[in-house]
Parts: sequence; C-alpha cells; structure tokens
Amino acid sequence: MATVNPGPGTFNVRVQQVSDTKSSKLGTSTNSPQSDIALASQGELTVDIRVKNSHGGANTVTAQVTDPSGSGGFFGEGSLTWDDGDDSEVWIEFTDFPRRADGAAGTDKCAYSVSASGDAVAVTQFTL
Repeated sequence: MATVNPGPGTFNVRVQQVSDTKSSKLGTSTNSPQSDIALASQGELTVDIRVKNSHGGANTVTAQVTDPSGSGGFFGEGSLTWDDGDDSEVWIEFTDFPRRADGAAGTDKCAYSVSASGDAVAVTQFTL
C-alpha cells in the first residue's frame, strides 16, 4: 500500500493522508503531471487529491500547494510512494490554510501541482 509523507518545507498548511474525501462534488480528473488553481466552494479551503498508480510500477508522486498571490503565505508538499507491483490509490489532503494576508478572511484558493517520477498516474482533485 502506498504511503504519504509530508515534505520538510511545509509551512502554514496541514498535509496528511486520508481515506476519502468529504466533498460531494465529482472532482477534476486527469493524468500527471497536473497543475491548476483550487478554489474553496464554501468556508475554509481543503484540497483532497486521489492518486492511482495505474501501471503498478515503483513510483513517487509529489503533490504541492502554493500561495498564488505571490506573498508566500503558505507551502504544502507531500510525497506519495508505491513499491513495484502496487497499483493502489492513495489520498492526500491539504487543509488548515492560514488567513489571507489582509486578515479579513480565510484562504479561498491555492495553486496545486502533481508530478510523478515514474509512469503517469491518474489524479482526481476535490475542493471543499
């Protein structure tokens, strides 16, 4: 089974492995590499990313979230690792984003990216 490890440079964001998403939406599906902007649908921003290692080869995927405003208010990174023969899926969640620089509201968007060191993986992104 694949594992998720938060990156050492992570700050102002919580990175963790979860078993599913709480989102009621369908999500956005693609293959890696993937990058886009995630927008909060309501309340505080949470980004859940499901990654499936479809080819089953040894693979490491890096998922990141960054502050698109350019102010560097947060950075989150997680490494997802599969051994050879493992075609499982794993979820990574980014949550507990800081308040915006103006302090008036919580973070409502982030840039995210997903890239694989081996074969492309199936990626589905959900935003809460």
